[in-house]
Amino acid sequence: MPTKKNSHVKTTEVNKYPVLQLKRDPEAIHHYLNGEIRILVPTEYQRIKNVIPQKRHRTLFDVLMITGMRYIEVQRLWDHKEWYLKKKNIIHLPDEAQKKHKRTQQERTIHPLPSMFELLLDDFFEARKPPAESNWNRDLRKWTEDADINPYGLSAKTTRKTLESWCIAAGMLESTVCLRQGHDNLTSMKHYQGLAFSTDELRDIKIQLTAWGML
Repeated sequence: MPTKKNSHVKTTEVNKYPVLQLKRDPEAIHHYLNGEIRILVPTEYQRIKNVIPQKRHRTLFDVLMITGMRYIEVQRLWDHKEWYLKKKNIIHLPDEAQKKHKRTQQERTIHPLPSMFELLLDDFFEARKPPAESNWNRDLRKWTEDADINPYGLSAKTTRKTLESWCIAAGMLESTVCLRQGHDNLTSMKHYQGLAFSTDELRDIKIQLTAWGML
């Protein structure tokens, strides 16, 4: 029976990635935010990073993960080195960095950051500008497959949402996470209350956040 023109097609696992034919990983069903965005555990983060061939892409992956910034914000940061205050080792995002209609605050500060973060940002600023988000999503899915991880739900949102979930799971004050990430309390509670990490995963999360100076 022919499909009616202009009929609405509901987004599902089957039709969201019609070309890629991807479905959620049944072994990691508890690591999907809102059923769609894949949340990584530390071992997966390292596995993906280890297969990224180019240094500039590994650097970008780390900057996205450590800062928890939106992809567009990281692109704008590349154009505005002055947003990184070296002496304070903080990133201060002004209003123009966060052009999002649902933004709840005019500006925000990203801190704390790892003690050696300046060196990572030196590499970031010396490299070419971050690629278009669509290209990053495509490459991220490829690297994820190369790391033998199901790529369903992997996108530029993954690093930001992964860091937020780690911070909440590790017991950081919700108000601290919200201010750093630009959320209100209700948003954080809604997004992360259904996620579950094993004892080993939670241990690795705390170790990683401690290494980054966040705990």
